[in-house]
Amino acid sequence: MNPALTIARKEYDLSLRSPGTYIILAVYLLFVGGYFALTALKIRVADMRSTFSVMHMFFLFYIPASTMGSIAKERSSGTLELISTLPLKLGQIIWGKFLAAWLLLGTLLVFTLVFPVLILFYGIGTDLGAILTGYIGLLCAGAAFIAIGIFASSISTSQVLSFVLALAICGLFYLLGRIGDLIPLKIFGLIEYLGFDYHLENFLKGVLDTRDLLYFAVVTFIFLYLAQLRLQAQNMLQER
Repeated sequence: MNPALTIARKEYDLSLRSPGTYIILAVYLLFVGGYFALTALKIRVADMRSTFSVMHMFFLFYIPASTMGSIAKERSSGTLELISTLPLKLGQIIWGKFLAAWLLLGTLLVFTLVFPVLILFYGIGTDLGAILTGYIGLLCAGAAFIAIGIFASSISTSQVLSFVLALAICGLFYLLGRIGDLIPLKIFGLIEYLGFDYHLENFLKGVLDTRDLLYFAVVTFIFLYLAQLRLQAQNMLQER
């Protein structure tokens, strides 16, 4: 089996054994579920766009919290140095961590499938295509957020600092395009294009655009590569 997949499976299993994982999942589902119950379900709107938007917004807190220890915890405990002595490439370690976190995110989204089921029963004119692409969009945006979280976790041995850094970077990508009144009109288009919401919007409308898929893929690869470079630089400093 590919080493990255082996690491991903072990990391995912460890996450499912951690009480902290269930606390984070429960808090996320509580807030999103509360919003869904008070809006879409209450007024029987057969549309999940607003719920998806709120789910995306809460990624800002859920994903930094779930990824803050991915590298920082390993470094503070010294296990990262031990792993580095094994016949593994740093890229395989990074990708293993990423896949585990992404699978955990997918597990979280499975629990939210109760929302579209309720809409099917109580709503009128449900657009299943838009719901499907909405979930695909959340997985894509989530992948980019996770890559940012892993990069932030590679910066410091402090999980709290990793959380704050990931929250700041994720928040920046989330807010781009929402600050149109504060930036010149000439560069608004470029700034808006760099924001996650701009690309997620097409998914929520039921549109699968390869440019949006490519955008999230590029952001994900860039931050995972930066995390790998950070670990490589750290190893070089320790060897001196």
